[in-house]
Amino acid sequence: MLALVVFGCSSEKDVVRLDPGLSASELRQGKVAVLGAVKFQEPDQVRPPLLRMLETTFASERKDIPLVRADSVRHALGPERQRQLLLTYEYQGSLDDAALREIADSLRGAARFLLAARIDKDRTRSSARGMTEPDTSRARPNFEMGVTGRDAHVTVSLYDLTRRSVVVTGTYWGSSENTKPVLARPDQGVMVYPKGGAPTPDDAAYPDAPDLARAVEGPFREFAKGLPGGKP
Repeated sequence: MLALVVFGCSSEKDVVRLDPGLSASELRQGKVAVLGAVKFQEPDQVRPPLLRMLETTFASERKDIPLVRADSVRHALGPERQRQLLLTYEYQGSLDDAALREIADSLRGAARFLLAARIDKDRTRSSARGMTEPDTSRARPNFEMGVTGRDAHVTVSLYDLTRRSVVVTGTYWGSSENTKPVLARPDQGVMVYPKGGAPTPDDAAYPDAPDLARAVEGPFREFAKGLPGGKP
């Protein structure tokens, strides 16, 4: 049975369901294998940076837990079978008993626990913020700070391959932003020419959205730290 824990995060909430019987010593002794990280209804090409972020953050936050990386899991399962399992996880959001049994048999005791992550959806947004010149309190009315952000809803799951069941699952909203100075909008009654001459097209454009992997870094770290034995 999983216990429910809710954490506030701005206007959203992070929800973690944790098996109260799971201990830090079990994680350290059992090891954690990584199946992969997927994004719902997106091609396989988006997965590598998500997987790198999942493995990097877990290894960084939980140096005490041995990690069997996805390359080793792929070798044990075979590339095609791993791809099929990831596709099932992408569309169903979970792994059934038969899949967990197959993975456990393929790993042959290399790890007791299995880690997988799914980006359920993401969204981009743009906004503007006022700017102030460095070391002064004078506003720069001809420029504002253009902000493009990406928000992602993420589910991370940890399975116990011995019991063929999920022992921890967390759902989170993560976000990241890119910023750059842009010309203020003329409809606000603001000058549109920067110091030094007429604006270029780039001066009026918002920055590109951050990579999805940056937006999910926070949730991946929170999940790793939230496992038994993690540091707050």
